[in-house]
This record gives sequence, structure tokens and C-alpha cells, in this order.
Amino acid sequence: MALYDMLQRKFIVSESIRGSSFSLSSDGLGYINTLFPNRYDWVFLHLVINRKKRKIFDYIVRFAEFFGAKDVVSLDPAETVRNILAFKDSYRGIGEIFNKVNNVDLVVVHGEGDMVFATPPRREALFLLGMAALGIHLGKKVAFVNALVSDCPSTGRNLDVFSAARRVLSECNPVILRDRESYEYVRKEMPEVVPDLIPDSLFTWYPIIDRYRSEIPANGDLLMPFPEQRENLGRIDFSKPYICVGGSAAAVGNHDKAVEHFSLIVEKAKMLGYEVYLTENDGRDVFLRSVAAKTGTAYIPVNTPIFAAGAILANARLFISGRYHPSILASLGGTPCIFLGSSAHKMRSLQEVLEYDYIREFPVFASSEECDEMIGVARKYLDEGDLLRERIRSVSKRRCDEAMRLPNVIIDQIAADVSVEQVGGWGKV
Repeated sequence: MALYDMLQRKFIVSESIRGSSFSLSSDGLGYINTLFPNRYDWVFLHLVINRKKRKIFDYIVRFAEFFGAKDVVSLDPAETVRNILAFKDSYRGIGEIFNKVNNVDLVVVHGEGDMVFATPPRREALFLLGMAALGIHLGKKVAFVNALVSDCPSTGRNLDVFSAARRVLSECNPVILRDRESYEYVRKEMPEVVPDLIPDSLFTWYPIIDRYRSEIPANGDLLMPFPEQRENLGRIDFSKPYICVGGSAAAVGNHDKAVEHFSLIVEKAKMLGYEVYLTENDGRDVFLRSVAAKTGTAYIPVNTPIFAAGAILANARLFISGRYHPSILASLGGTPCIFLGSSAHKMRSLQEVLEYDYIREFPVFASSEECDEMIGVARKYLDEGDLLRERIRSVSKRRCDEAMRLPNVIIDQIAADVSVEQVGGWGKV
């Protein structure tokens, strides 16, 4: 939303490709050549998604793969382009993607935190590279923006994905990275790419959160989205100081372990003397509901309206989380953060973006001793009070001003060699 709003001020944003396209659950953007009639794509996708649960599903999928069934999104971005060109007239979803890219002057690829060279490859990363490659093939200018670029801390560098990214990014202009660690990584490991460094687009919400953070109601029941969780009703009071604890992408793979260790974090956090609320910042953080039940803690669900969610985090006394964008939302209101590990360097680098004096990324599966260290840091932040909050808000405001440069950087990079019809803006995106 933040990136879209910024682009709209300079461009005619005529098309968008939703994040649901990244998933194999999207009809017409998953497997092709399945031996199934196109109208039964959803049946085959069900088999693919559940192939590990039922042997017969896996047998059917492997049988189809033997006769040429494959994911339209390939490890090789050039093959993804060939697949799109070959099947755009046969599959509605593929045709829609092709038409959207073909009908614009500029393709803006929102890199987000997906460009992690993991094994197995992230389909999100392969999809983004495929979209950039399609734009280049169709003669469009392609901007790769607001991105993290990283090796995977768990599996190391996937050389195939790294090589594909290096080739594609060398043909994108501009390449805008959101943190210095990504910037230095690209400069060192991808010398053909000329990157720029601009903070994450969400920092541009500083004025929005600054306005809304004073408008959340004292009674949390008024913010409960449908379906209302009865176990939370009457338990959330925003009129008193509170602490929020969120999840992490690094925790979602092991539900039982996540529940055990986050319960420990919550119990330790309660020793600080404030009410603690769990914030389900991502759909995959559903394990926090089990933490809530185990620790007797209220939780704020993932489908809470985004501006309300941002205001809640911005008003907290402290936020403990391994989630990148929720930590930015908290920081826009001056809330000090305890940063947990994630699936890349994002949380470590965010502390540098926010100019924290003490850079420490705590493990998501923290031991009791590490939790004690975590709470010691938290006490220090709480003792610093409004002085620290104003400093964090001041840094966030500077990052906001810097992030607002992004559309102008795109224009400066491509305007010299692109001619487009200027209709109420610079061109169609």
C-alpha cells in the first residue's frame, strides 16, 4: 500500500499483480501441461499442494510430470518467460499476467523480503525474477525496488537462484535496496548491478501513524475484526501502558517449539509490570494463539485493520518481534523494539536503519538465559522513556523523507532513454 501510494503520485498505476499470484494455489498460475482440462486446474493444484499428505496424490502428480506437467514459474527466469508466452492463450491467469506487463511502459517489481537465495528456492523469488525477465523481454523498462537481497542463513546460498538474480538484476534500472547490508551484498557479489539505497517504503506512513496513534479506543473490543474471538472480549485495554509480542518467519516451521519458547518470552515480558498482548502480525503466526491459551494472554488477530494495527504497535511501550514491517510500524510511533531472528538479515539490518546503539538479534527459540538478557535490554529501554521514543520517532521521520525519494529516483534513472506519453503523470506502470 505504501509503495503503491507513492508511485501513484508520479505515475499512472494502471495494472497490479497481486501477491496471491506467488502461490501455487492460484488457478492458471501454477502447473501447466497437467493432462487435466483447464477448468479443472484447481483439482490438480489441490493434488500438488497436498502431495506429501497422500501417496496417491503424489503418484498422480509424478505421472503428470513424466508427461510434461510443470510449474509455469521456473528456476530459470528465461524459461518462465517462454512458458508465459507459450501458454498465455491457453490459461486465463497466465494471459492476464502477460497482458498486464505488455500494456505498461514501466514494470515496478516490489522485491520486498523475498529475494533470499534459499534451498529449496522460494517460489516468490522465482516469480519476481520471472516478472522482471518478462518485462525486459517485452522491451519495457524494469525497476526492481524496495528489496532485500540475501543468502539464506539456514541453507546458505543457492547458486542457481543467485546466478539467475544476478543476470536479471543487471538488466533492471534502477535497482533500489532497502537496507545497507543488501546494498553492500549486491555491490560485492553482483558487480554488474548498480544499486541505490532507499529505506523501506513503509516509512512513508510516518504521518499516517503519527495521526492515527492517538485515535485508538481504550476498549479493545471495538477493534475486534470478524469473526470476533470471544476469548479476547473484555481483555484488551489500550488506556493503560502495554507491551506487544509478535511472531517471526523463523518460528513458523516448528509449531510446538515455537509455542514453548514464545510462551517463555511472554512470561518473562510480564515481569516488566505491564499488560502483554500477542500480535498476530502474519497469518503464519497462528501459533501465537496457542501461546495465548497457554499463558492466559489476549491476542490481537491478523485480520485487524492495518491502520488500527499500526496504531496499536505505535502506542505500545515495547514491541518484541521478528517481523520486519510491524517493527517499522511500531517505530513510527517511537516504540522501542526487541528484535528476534528472521529468515534473512532483515531484523539485524533494520536496527541499523533505525540507528540503534545496541545491535542485538535475539534467537526466536531463546533459552531462559537469553530471555533474561532480552528483558534486561527491555528494562533499559523502558527506563529511558519518552527521550528514547522521541529519538526513534525522529529517526523514523528522517527515513520517511528519504523513502519519499523512490519515485524520483526511478524517473531520474530511466527518463533519459525512455519516451512515453505523459497523461496526467509520467507514464503507465
